[in-house]
Amino acid sequence: MQAKQPANDSQSRMMRGLEMLQRGATITEQADGSFAVPSQTGNKVYEVRILGERMVCTCPDFEYRQIEACKHIHLVKFTLSVRYLKDEPKAKVFAPDAIPCTHCGSIRVIRYGQAGVQNVKQIYYCKDCKTKFREPSVLNKVKFSPDLITLTLDLYFSGLSLRKIVRTVNDHFNVKIGNTTIFNWIKRYIPMVSEYVNTLAPQLSKTWHADELFVRVRGGTHKGQGIGFVWNIMDRETRFLIVSKLTTTRTAVDTAAAFEEAQVNAHGIEPETVFTDSLRHYNSGVKTFANAKRVENCGISKRENNNRIERLNGTLRERVKVQRGWKTAKTVLAEGNKIQYNFVKPHMALDGKTPASAAGLGVEGWKALLKQAVKARR
Repeated sequence: MQAKQPANDSQSRMMRGLEMLQRGATITEQADGSFAVPSQTGNKVYEVRILGERMVCTCPDFEYRQIEACKHIHLVKFTLSVRYLKDEPKAKVFAPDAIPCTHCGSIRVIRYGQAGVQNVKQIYYCKDCKTKFREPSVLNKVKFSPDLITLTLDLYFSGLSLRKIVRTVNDHFNVKIGNTTIFNWIKRYIPMVSEYVNTLAPQLSKTWHADELFVRVRGGTHKGQGIGFVWNIMDRETRFLIVSKLTTTRTAVDTAAAFEEAQVNAHGIEPETVFTDSLRHYNSGVKTFANAKRVENCGISKRENNNRIERLNGTLRERVKVQRGWKTAKTVLAEGNKIQYNFVKPHMALDGKTPASAAGLGVEGWKALLKQAVKARR
């Protein structure tokens, strides 16, 4: 005998919403972006609105029981899904430039001036509920806007020092921030963006390039001079930087670790040919891929060269020079340089595209990356 489901069970409400759809229940999109949904048993009509990433309903079940979604919300979700599958006209509320009211969800919203001295934000006014609200932010409980935060990330990984960024922001935007604040943003948001971008599956070719870059880092063991190594692995066709891994030593274990990370970031794509220099440890790394062939001892004057990744190393050296070495092997700066190279910096050899765009990844720029990263975490 099947157990009876409790009245507040979300699965049962979803099934009721599906039953309403199958019985021909129809929703009506209203001018303010809300949806009129008929009651399943009576003649009442309830209103479903979209507030940010969730839906709310005026039915007693939703209002008084504090549930995540009632059957009317599920009906709206099912109906909109069917519209998308049938390529029918989409709901106006999903327009990318629509600003819904944070109080009632209406899209009948107008601009109503700006507020703030340093961190200026747009004020909006809802014509339906007569409420004023500030511009929705990508980040919660943050004093400065995402635009300013991502601007400083772009400037830093483009080659400006922290002090020059502080001066630039102060001179052009009249915003008082310190270099410590900017570096705290780097430490906070680079891991978040990195976590997101490493879930993306780039469209890579079967030919890769690998090389190591000398960097000054505290704890580096090379010749006792505080020198570490950044292991870079790049796709030949798209110039997409698959891995940029910092280590304090240059051993076969470090090389293998870099290729294992590349295997994860490539999401199932494996190279057939890997161009490297004469370092013998690359034999251990290339063996990560069963069918990969190593082409070693590449050089400018030789038949096979590693020029593409050497050009990348030149770009990274410019960044590292401004950063004046790294204090720890756990720094996020290597990953930040990788993100800047892949998703922000246009490449002349790719007709002005970024490597990420050439690899079939649509998201570009620090602001878009941060927005997607925050959304993915939520």
